Amino acid sequence: PVTPIITDDGLYVFMEPKSPKGTDLVERGWFAIHNGVADIAGSGGEFSAAGLGWQVGDPDTRSVVADSASYEPADRYVLFELCVVEARCLGYGDVVLPSVRRWTVAQTRA
Repeated sequence: PVTPIITDDGLYVFMEPKSPKGTDLVERGWFAIHNGVADIAGSGGEFSAAGLGWQVGDPDTRSVVADSASYEPADRYVLFELCVVEARCLGYGDVVLPSVRRWTVAQTRA
């Protein structure tokens, strides 16, 4: 599992240096993330996102992202930026959803 971090400049995740997910991201450049259903009753909803990702080595960016995190990232963690190309949401029960439930981006950077 990862904890996405949203800043004014983008979407990021920290990972362990030997994480298979990090290795896959470096080798393939694509990612997909998905949240779980909120409880055992299946209420709430789901959200998924997919796109391009790359490792970030800039210490200033790392500092900003670490300050924005809900936890204190270890110094050994590797930082990745995620550029969402597609996002989807699905609600269960009485969850109110936006009228658009699938978003795509035509332009991305690598």
